[in-house]
Amino acid sequence: MISYFIRFDDPDAESKVGLYPLLTNEQRCPPLHSWGAGIRNHFIIHYVISGKGKYYCSDREYPVEAGEAFVIFPYTVVKYCADAEDPWHYIWVAFTGAEAEGLFSKLGVSVDEPLIRPEDGKGVAALIRAMPRDRSSDLGENLLFTSKLYELFSTFSSNKEREEKEHPYYRDAVRYMKNHYYEPITVDEVSKAVGVSRTYLFSLFKKACGRSPKEILMELRMEKAGFLLKSTELNIGFISNSVGYSDPLLFSKMFKKYYGASPKAFRETEIGK
Repeated sequence: MISYFIRFDDPDAESKVGLYPLLTNEQRCPPLHSWGAGIRNHFIIHYVISGKGKYYCSDREYPVEAGEAFVIFPYTVVKYCADAEDPWHYIWVAFTGAEAEGLFSKLGVSVDEPLIRPEDGKGVAALIRAMPRDRSSDLGENLLFTSKLYELFSTFSSNKEREEKEHPYYRDAVRYMKNHYYEPITVDEVSKAVGVSRTYLFSLFKKACGRSPKEILMELRMEKAGFLLKSTELNIGFISNSVGYSDPLLFSKMFKKYYGASPKAFRETEIGK
């Protein structure tokens, strides 16, 4: 990540306003590209558009993948590193302000819980891209910058309200599948990991999203497989193992059922676009 320094037009500005946005940027990181360990003197939200990596904060390691965001808190020692095979592409916004910590607290985000899983990831990326690259002397631009930052928090708030309506077992099961989809796990193993019966877990999923745990697990695996086929030259067997299938023939069968095309045909079509 590119190093940078922040200059305030008013040294006390951050204590006078609710949110004080500073700058934004977007970066496609090379494999194993890292920053830290170090500290920042402001908040930063990194939203991962694609790829994955690891975020280290408060003596804990957090795997972060596409569709998730991690938050850097001021004066907290952190480190983050892109994955060796699927390095992340992220977009970020840096800011300060008297309301920032309180807003994060209401979202359930803290140094000990620094990840955000927004429901509308594309909307998050679009909001940050719509922000100015840096503060300027133009009042209108700065007001736009601030309004977009509040809108970003509003998006996270809507996601929080949705999560609060979901059963904790449902959230735990989805999280488990996201963290283990590349292993040959089954729905029975997911239900055991969460601590409920398979039947009860099925009812929770149907109520929360209208689909079964098996369908969600399949979606996680197939979306990742599709991404690997489009963006890498890895062979089908390797990709099969990478998404939890030890049998490439079974993987190809399930892939065709999901996408309507074999892995080979899918790759050829995507490359030809």
